[in-house]
Amino acid sequence: LIAPMLAQLEAIKDIDALCSRAATLLREMLGYDRVMVYRFRADDSGEVMAEDAREDLEPYLGLRYPEADIPQQARELFRINRVRMIADVAAEPASIEPAVAFGNRPLDMSLSVLRASSPVHLTYLKNMGVKASLTLALVRNNKLWGLIACHHMEPRLLSFSLRTVAETFSQMFSLILDRVLID
Repeated sequence: LIAPMLAQLEAIKDIDALCSRAATLLREMLGYDRVMVYRFRADDSGEVMAEDAREDLEPYLGLRYPEADIPQQARELFRINRVRMIADVAAEPASIEPAVAFGNRPLDMSLSVLRASSPVHLTYLKNMGVKASLTLALVRNNKLWGLIACHHMEPRLLSFSLRTVAETFSQMFSLILDRVLID
């Protein structure tokens, strides 16, 4: 799945065209209702710079968001754990027992796919009508450059194999992005 997608992106030299094509390819491959490429600006605000969505959805292309929209703690988690999936925003989080690690320290769930999402973020998604999401980090020079946000209007559990393909795509896309931004 990845090689033909990357081949379509390799020749693109314009950042806007590159991000737009990536959004379309990911939406076709993963089947989400909306896929956006979101980039962080120099002032840490964010902007939707590319989008592919169902025709009946309100477009977000070009919208800008304040720095506080994605807190620094969340940005750091995306930098080290580059894939985040919420299969159902209405699902009740489950407790992990025991909640402590060896030495009676709090259990660090930073890298776990089982980690619950922030209630604030879940409310944010619900207010947008989103019932499932997949977010992929775009990292350049070990710094979070942006995100690919995939939204679905119904609960959606993406298979492990497709999550792995999406993660690999985001890593390869980050490299292509780096090349285009340096040229």
